[in-house]
Amino acid sequence: LDFGDYPLEIGRERVEAIADLMRDYGPDVVMTHTGIDPFNPDHAVAHDAVVQARGLAAGGGVASAFATITPPQLLLFEPHQPEVCGFTPTVLLDITAVTEAKSEAMAAMESQAYLQTYYGQRAEHRGNHARRVSGNGAIRTAEAFQRVLPHVVAEL
Repeated sequence: LDFGDYPLEIGRERVEAIADLMRDYGPDVVMTHTGIDPFNPDHAVAHDAVVQARGLAAGGGVASAFATITPPQLLLFEPHQPEVCGFTPTVLLDITAVTEAKSEAMAAMESQAYLQTYYGQRAEHRGNHARRVSGNGAIRTAEAFQRVLPHVVAEL
């Protein structure tokens, strides 16, 4: 939506524009930044806007007079400094098959190139966690996400 960056300013009209996009696409999953990031103030602004828009698009859990979508999962992706952002991994995604493509994409983006080594190391670290949790020895790299809402199941 080209809302800019530094500073990112999100008012009611922009939240509604994001909600309209969610209604148009009807995503199963929505990912955003953590709500705390002392080094990137725009990330918390983006988080709040996405959470508000998701609630509006899904009808806020109540019957509504406007079109709504099935509430998508809400995941936070791992920030650069997880320890200071209140991030706790609850989902590990095996990215072994796409790790090289991700590295190439980051290299092509001038603003991300300096993070290649860091995120490569982080992916190996999370890959170790994923192997241990799953027992799948083929996982080499993984990304971590934090589930915001409970996972609803019919049985365990």
